[in-house]
Amino acid sequence: MRIEPDISTVSVVLLGSFNPAIFTPAWFGLEGLLPRATVESAELGVAHPNVTQFDAEWLKLGVRPDRFVAETSQAPTIRVSDLVVRTFREKLPHTPIKALGINREVHFRVQSAAERDRIGRRLAPTAPWGKWGSSLEPDGDHGGMTSLTMRQLRVDGRPPEDQVNVTVEPSTRLQYWGVYVRVNDHYTADENGQGGSTVLIERLERDFEESMRGSETLIDQVMSLAEAEC
Repeated sequence: MRIEPDISTVSVVLLGSFNPAIFTPAWFGLEGLLPRATVESAELGVAHPNVTQFDAEWLKLGVRPDRFVAETSQAPTIRVSDLVVRTFREKLPHTPIKALGINREVHFRVQSAAERDRIGRRLAPTAPWGKWGSSLEPDGDHGGMTSLTMRQLRVDGRPPEDQVNVTVEPSTRLQYWGVYVRVNDHYTADENGQGGSTVLIERLERDFEESMRGSETLIDQVMSLAEAEC
């Protein structure tokens, strides 16, 4: 039986140069980027020259001078991509952007500590650690994997600085037998860092759904490790 995530979020992250003060719910409404109902529902957490943060219906948005983050935990997740594309293509096309991240994070619960430990042992076997590794057995009560990140470089058909990063850790948000997986699909403009905003926004629009499918496959792979071997 396929495990379903208890918590799932998708975010689009831009690295560049931003003016946090302009990214208020009112500005998004005035520019026609968010409907009135969404703007009126917004809860403004911080509005400052150096940081803006607000939650509005399906959207969580945070901006610092070097970082723009739009996040959602509600389907359809394509809305978060559409909002970022419209914002920086139609309204702020000259914003300097040097990198893009399409990210998926999930927390899922397995049925027992043994299943959670099985994932850790398969990703990070104890045998290569020799005598010290044997002291971590026979179960998670004696220790084990706390964090693992795998990185893919030179992703096929993409600039050489692009990469895909997958991190697996015990969940800090699920009380019992939770596992956290984060997939970071990292994009750069090109080899020389030129054409940042236009290139990266085009790639976000073109690749978002494919990136989501790739993340889903990687997360399903980690979830499948909880199953006992026949």
